Amino acid sequence: MRRKANVDRSMRDLGRVEKTASTSRVLNLLSIANTSRNEPGYREHPFFSFERLNESLIVKHRLRSDEVGVLANERSTGTKVILPFERTDLRIGGRSFLLGQKGWRDAVEDIYGAYRNPDRDILVLLALDELPSLDPFLVREQLKRRGLNIARCYFTISEADIARMQSFVGRQVEILLDVTRRNRFDDSSWSNRMIRSLLAPTPGDSIHPIRLALRLDPQDFEEGVFAWKGFLYYQWVLSELRPQLVPFLREILTTRAYGFRDRGLSDLLDQSRRRLVNRVKSVMEQVNGAIRGYEAAFSDLTRNGKPMAFANFLQHTPDMFVSIGEKLGALSHVTTYWRFRFPDGVAELVQQEELFEIVRDFEYTLGGED
Repeated sequence: MRRKANVDRSMRDLGRVEKTASTSRVLNLLSIANTSRNEPGYREHPFFSFERLNESLIVKHRLRSDEVGVLANERSTGTKVILPFERTDLRIGGRSFLLGQKGWRDAVEDIYGAYRNPDRDILVLLALDELPSLDPFLVREQLKRRGLNIARCYFTISEADIARMQSFVGRQVEILLDVTRRNRFDDSSWSNRMIRSLLAPTPGDSIHPIRLALRLDPQDFEEGVFAWKGFLYYQWVLSELRPQLVPFLREILTTRAYGFRDRGLSDLLDQSRRRLVNRVKSVMEQVNGAIRGYEAAFSDLTRNGKPMAFANFLQHTPDMFVSIGEKLGALSHVTTYWRFRFPDGVAELVQQEELFEIVRDFEYTLGGED
C-alpha cells in the first residue's frame, strides 16, 4: 500500500507565503500559472509535465525538531513540495511531502496515477533538491545542464523581493538612462515603470531604449536582460547578506559550550571554527570577484561608452550563475540557520557536541571538509 503524503500544517496559510516569501526560498508555480498560463512557452515547455505538480509550491524548508531523521542524510534544510487543496484560496492549506523522506516517490506516483510516467518530473525534483536555494538564475542553469528546456516565464523574482529590490535596481537603471541622453527619462514615474519591466519575466516596451543603448537585436536582448537581472539580483542578495556576516563570524568564534567539555573535542571544535571563518572569507572573495567583473563591464558601458563590452559580458554570464548562486545560497543558509538557532544575537547555552555538529555542517555546506 502506498504511503500518503501528510497535510502540511506548518504551511496552512499559503496565502501569506505567496505574498511575503523570498525568491530563493519558494518557487511559486501556482502564481506563475495564474500570470503566464496563456503564454505559448508556458505549455510548450512546462516546468513539470503534470499539471497539478506544475501548480505547486516548492519550498526550501528548515527542518523542525520533529522532522530530524526524516531524511536519509543528516541535513538541516530539505526541499518540500506543497500541493494546494484549492488553487483559488491558499489559506485552506495543502498536501505536502519532503524530497528524500521515506516513501516520497510513492507519494509522487500516487499523485500521478497509474497511467502517467513521473520519471521526467522526478528528475526535475532531484535537481532542485541538490540546490542550496531556489533563486531562478541558479535553477535555470541547473536544469539546462540536465538538458531540460523550460520556458523563461517560470524563472521569476517574487513580488516580495521585487519590492525590496526596487530602490537598489533603480540606482543602476538611472545611471543607464543618463547614457541615453534623452529628456523623457527625467520622468520618475516612467523610470519606475522601466524598473518593473526590467524585473518582469519578459522585457516590456518600457526598456526598449536600453536595448538601443546596448545595440542588441530583440532576441539577444531578451537573453541579455535575463543575465542582467541575475547580476542585479545577486548584487542585491550580497548587499543584504554582508551586514549579517560580521556578527555571525564573531559569534562562531566566541560562542562557548556549557556542561561537560571533552578536551579533544574542544580542540577539534576550535580548528573547525577557524576553518569555517576562513572558508566564509574565501567564498565571499570569490563572489565579490564575480560581482566586480559585472561592475567593471557596467562601468565600461556607462563611463566609457562601450555598449558591446557590456553586451558581450552579459552573454557569457549565465555560466557563472551556478557558481555564484550556490555560494550565495550556502552563505545565506548558514547565517539564517545560525540566527534561527540563536535568535537573540548572543548565542544561548549550547552543548559542546551540538555546537561542533553545527560548525561542521556549516563547513560542509560551504564546500569545506566532509
